[in-house]
Amino acid sequence: MARETELFDLINCEWQRLQPHLVGSFTTQTFRKLIESEAPQVWSILVNRYGPGGKGSGNYYSPSNILFNYLRDKARKGDVVNRGYVPSLRGWGSHIVVQWELANQILPPATEEDREFIEGKQALRTHLVRERAAGLRGHLLRARLPTGLSCDICGVTGIELEEDIRDAVFEVHHASEPLSDGGEKRTTIDDLALLCACCHRLIHRLVSVRGQWVSISEAQEFIGNRNS
Repeated sequence: MARETELFDLINCEWQRLQPHLVGSFTTQTFRKLIESEAPQVWSILVNRYGPGGKGSGNYYSPSNILFNYLRDKARKGDVVNRGYVPSLRGWGSHIVVQWELANQILPPATEEDREFIEGKQALRTHLVRERAAGLRGHLLRARLPTGLSCDICGVTGIELEEDIRDAVFEVHHASEPLSDGGEKRTTIDDLALLCACCHRLIHRLVSVRGQWVSISEAQEFIGNRNS
């Protein structure tokens, strides 16, 4: 188990960089191909230890087993979701594989606020896409943990909740004003706000009602502090 944990740590060093490639659902098989192409140094270590694996290799345990166990561990931690078994592509040792999806890409149905927020406005539509980019929420949560999590509008901390579920209170909001042409822009921590789900919905509704961008400071004046 210690050896497998060591390999998990090795893959974890590449996880944030790999996430943008994991759009929508993916399988253990496609994750292996991603490791091969985007993290060849990791793949080389796995192959040197277990061989290439696959049908006819003569080895039951293989890099694919390590990658499956790694994704299963990510599912236990809530980073990915096990979507069940699906048929594998040709060349795989089994005729079925597990399908996965990043947890922060599984979104609730679009709300009325979202539909009004993006209707006819490419820049705002792009804003929502940026908010929901893979890994963005986790990146912001990790950056804020040292100083404590709280909503940037109302101040709610979720302190009354158990620690292992407290971060579920928060969502990421792309706080910088959308580009007028909806063009590309690199997102940094400074562009993001951490909001409770309620304030996140309220600020989107404010944008829809006013027909113009609403900053975090403007939303604070409108909503006020309700941390008490």
